[in-house]
Amino acid sequence: MGRKPRIEYYGAIYHVIQRGNDRLPVFKEDKEKTYLLEILSEAKQIFDFKIYAYVIMNNHYHFLIQTFNIPISTIMHNINTRYAKYYNWKTDKTGPVFEDRYKGILVQDESYFLTLIRYIHNNPVAANICKSMEEYKWSSDVFYRMNIGNMVDIDDFLGMLSLDRKNASEKYMELMDEEITDYEALKDIYERSSIIGREEFIKSIEESEEGEKTTLDEILKISCPTENEFNFIKTGSRKRYLTKYKIKYIQLGKKEGYTYDQIGENIGVSGPSVRKILKE
Repeated sequence: MGRKPRIEYYGAIYHVIQRGNDRLPVFKEDKEKTYLLEILSEAKQIFDFKIYAYVIMNNHYHFLIQTFNIPISTIMHNINTRYAKYYNWKTDKTGPVFEDRYKGILVQDESYFLTLIRYIHNNPVAANICKSMEEYKWSSDVFYRMNIGNMVDIDDFLGMLSLDRKNASEKYMELMDEEITDYEALKDIYERSSIIGREEFIKSIEESEEGEKTTLDEILKISCPTENEFNFIKTGSRKRYLTKYKIKYIQLGKKEGYTYDQIGENIGVSGPSVRKILKE
């Protein structure tokens, strides 16, 4: 049986995990980790995606990425191919550098950022490499602690913690510095699942893969973080912050086979208006 295709749509968020072939250490040296970050930064400029968190261990890495117009498969092929060529040249070897293909776990929305970013940044602590995530320099933790919005897109997560940036950074550090006592349970959710989200979101994606058509209201509900956003959109609200949820709804609706007119009618707008929302 062939492998399932990636679940891809505009604005999709993925927890990406890639391990070295046979779990060998392919990022053992600092300059290897540095080169991977250079590739990631260059890919971000070319393919226009967001990177919310990363950690580079000796034999694997974790990325938390949000894609837009370029599918995750294209982005990861570029990153992994470039690094594999570099690593084989550097070590004078041939053959696969990474095991199989990367694991791209679909994340429903930003409401999972707190525990997921904390889980990613805690990897070196769980591996007994350091006592606190702050000590490990090969993760995006430092961007949040130092309030540096450079390669890592820190605004979305810090904005969820507080509108005041200084206060948000302080809250971030408090949350990250709390001891994780259920690491194995989190590992089951964040590494061994294929989808991270609420039950209805997971069910709708699975049904879509099986060919069962999800209703437009169900698609809208899984595109919104709460019932409030669902109701606002259904009643024609034009609040600016709702745009990203509308875009997600439209993209999922198209993936499910609905026309722009059908998608628009369900939220009280025309087909041309739906296309206009996608361009915002």
